[in-house]
Parts: sequence; C-alpha cells; structure tokens
Amino acid sequence: MVARYVAELIGALECYGDRPAIGAGKDVLRFSEALDAVYRLAGVLADSGVGRGAGLACVTGGNRPEALLVRLAAHVLGARLTPVVGGPAIHGLEFILRDCRPALVVHDVPVPDTGAPRLGMDGLLSAAARREADEVPVRARESDIGRVLYTGGTTGRPKGVASTFGAMAARDGRRGAGWTESVYLSVTTLAQRSGGRCLEQLRAGGRVEILDPFGPREFAAACRRLGRVSTYLTPPMIYRLLDDPATAGGIPGLEAVSYGASPVLPARLREAVARWGVRWRQGYGTNEAAVICRLTPADHDAAVAGRPELLASVGRPVAGVELQVRDGRGGVLPSGHRGEVWVRSETVMAGYWNQPRLSAEVLREGWLRTGDVGHVGDGGYLYLDDRVKDVVIVDGANIYCLPVEASLARHPAVAQAVVVGRPSMLTGEEVCAFLVPAPGCAPSGAAAAEASALVERELAPAHRPTVVFWEREIPLTGRGKPDKKRLRERAASAAPDPDLPPGSVLPPGPGR
Repeated sequence: MVARYVAELIGALECYGDRPAIGAGKDVLRFSEALDAVYRLAGVLADSGVGRGAGLACVTGGNRPEALLVRLAAHVLGARLTPVVGGPAIHGLEFILRDCRPALVVHDVPVPDTGAPRLGMDGLLSAAARREADEVPVRARESDIGRVLYTGGTTGRPKGVASTFGAMAARDGRRGAGWTESVYLSVTTLAQRSGGRCLEQLRAGGRVEILDPFGPREFAAACRRLGRVSTYLTPPMIYRLLDDPATAGGIPGLEAVSYGASPVLPARLREAVARWGVRWRQGYGTNEAAVICRLTPADHDAAVAGRPELLASVGRPVAGVELQVRDGRGGVLPSGHRGEVWVRSETVMAGYWNQPRLSAEVLREGWLRTGDVGHVGDGGYLYLDDRVKDVVIVDGANIYCLPVEASLARHPAVAQAVVVGRPSMLTGEEVCAFLVPAPGCAPSGAAAAEASALVERELAPAHRPTVVFWEREIPLTGRGKPDKKRLRERAASAAPDPDLPPGSVLPPGPGR
C-alpha cells in the first residue's frame, strides 16, 4: 500500500500550486515550484543509488530550506532518511554516519569519510537544476522504514529511532489544530521536530518561513514582517525573548506558540503567558513515541486565571495514546505515585536501528518505556519528575533533578538552573548545579549559597547542591536541550570552563 503520509504531501504540493510555500527572507518558493524541485532532486538521488529501502543521510550546518526539499524527495523514493544538523553540539557524527548505513551522504559541512558515497548539497542542487521536472511516482509503502532519527547521545551512544511511514502518518494526523491559517516560523532544528512541523504545515496548504540563526531581535522582525505567525520554541528561547527588552513585553505579529523539548520553569512560563497575549500549547513527546501529552491553550488560560500548578504539568494524553505509570517491576501504579511513564499508540517507533537488544528492553508487548519519571495528578494531568538516567543517587536516596532546578530558579539572582550528578567518595554521588545569572545580577558565591539554601528549605538537605558553577549560558544539544553529558564531564573535573566566570564551591548543607 502506498504510504499515505507521502502521497498526501505530494498531493498538497499539486493542489496548492501558486500559493507561497517555503520562505527564507526575500526568497519564497511556491507549492508548484517546490514540487518541481522535489521531482528534480528525486531524479538525481535515484541516479546516485538512493531508492526504496536505501539509506540517505543529509547533514547540514544549519537550517536551510533545501533540506526540506531533500527530505520530500527521499520520502517519494521510499528511502530511509537520516537528517542531521551538524555542529559542535552533535555527539558521535561519525558513529551516526556508519550506523545508519547510507547509500549516500548529502552534506554542506565537512563530514567524516565512513566509506559511503558523498555528495555536496550545492552539487546536488546544481545537478537537479539541470534536469527536467519529470514526475516521480511515490514508491514509499506504509510498512517501510521512512526515517531513522538519532537521539542526542547526551547519556551515551546515539540511538537511531526507526519509524515507518505508517507511524509518521499517525503522528502527523493527531497533532491537533495546526494553526495553519498563520505562517509557521521555523526557528529550531529541521532535522528534528521542526522539520516534521514544516511538512505538516505544507500538507495543510500553509506557508513555512525558516529563520536561521535564532535571535530575539531577528525573531521579532520576522514576526512583524510576516504578520500572523505561529512557531515552536524551546524553553531557552522563551527565556531569551523574556530577557530582551525589545521582546519581553510581547511580539507584534506572533499569534501562537508551541513549546517543548526540555522542561520549562513554571514561573518564567507564567510570565510569558501573562505578558505576550498569544495562544500557548505544550507538547510532551519523544522521538520514540511522538507527542504523548498536551497542555492546551485552555489549560494555559486556566493556569493564569487561578490554577498555576497546571504550568508545572505536561498536560493530558492526546487522542490515541494510552499512558501508565509503572514501578521498577512493571507494575501499574495509582495516581499520585511516582514511577516510569509507559505509553502505547500507533505512533510508537518500530525499534532502535541495529539495536535489537535495546529495543527489546524498552518495547514490551506494545508498550514503550519512555525513561521518564513522573506521576499523574488531579484531572489526569501528567507531571514529570526527571529522566530515569538523570536521577542523582545520594546516600542511596533518589534525588530528582527537576525539583532542584525549579527551587534554584526561584532565587531572584538565578535565571536558569541545570542540575547533574557527579561521583562522591562520601555519598556515592553529589548534586552539582550550573546557574545562569538573572539580568542585572552578577554571579557571586553569596547568591549561589542562598539559592542552594532555598533548595534545602523547600526540599531536603540531601537535595542541596554541594558544587555550583556560574555560566553565561547553558550549553545546548542540537535539539535545544541542556547538554547534560557535557555538564557531567565538567562537573566530574571540578573545574568550570576557563572562559566563564569562576564557579563557587559550597560547603555541605546541615545534616550532610
């Protein structure tokens, strides 16, 4: 059976002909022009050995519109696509390019020689421009693996998440209202969630605008120019917009914001919801399962009107998703009890590419173990407490990082906090915090001690950080999440980056 996901995308490019489709500043491609480009690219890729079931890796140094066209061409051919945005935040690029077994690597940045044929992006585009835009029939089938996305590798070796075209159709079909009446402004990596959101927008006849790199002033200028904008932001992007005087009070032209990728500080989120006057929607999901829960615009309105606790949740399960919280033995826990989040839906991955043993560990009788620790509260809202692998074990007690980060960020001198564990001869592990100072506040040992004392008062002595480093900004992965692998390495060395303000080593809190 022809893959519905791909057939509907091509059908949209045919149907909406003269409408603007993909823009990047002054350059705007219409739907009909995008379709011609996809056919030309598919022809060149086919001549280069890319066909149904073959692997295609596309490595770009940033978010360029052509990457979307290459993605569509790969889908038409039924290829197994692995998109990667290269750069200093990408862990294990050589491993990825070997593991995904590509028939071809398309790139616009230097890539390691893994033995696979390589083709520069500019060379691919030039060859495509010289071809006729002959129609290429959709060769993808529902059960074919259409995409292998690699996790960030923040807790170890990157893992390839393999999804069928059928699962991709199910993911696209239940995202909810796509807000396609506005222009979708893409500011996060096209290799991950934003790329799929762009295709969702095109599938519904909406326009996509790509902004790279992201900056508060550039983002505000794009919103003013485009007039009606929906977008997807990571929490660090929201914080940057709140901290810039030009965008703190609102952004003309911005109508709707989806956000996710990493935990958001409830106090800062409430600040943005109250100030900006736009529709808000949070999506909690994983590469392995797509969107699991949503916090809807109505939920955000209710939070500001008198239910602030909702902003600490990730919402309720979306249609088609079954969710359970289970203990370490796999037993289902009642509401209010903390455990690992398990989910079941049509969108769950086929498995980890080339890792059957790991796939068997996380896939159990149709259920996916997410690796997230959480609990279900009143009204069926899910609250996440941490990642299973991010738990810091102090004297045998599980210390969840998210509550510690939230407490630290409540100190007026702290704009953002990230917590990791590091080895300790006394307690097995100890809590190490990385803090970004609030605007107008200078890093100081006194402020670090006060913030750490706040953690102790709100939680318990074992939660108090024993080491604190001040940072200008938190390093991020390619997906916009705090790079905890890099921070763990820095914490283990007990020395901050020499280019950043010095860290403050704190004495243990009482009772430690």
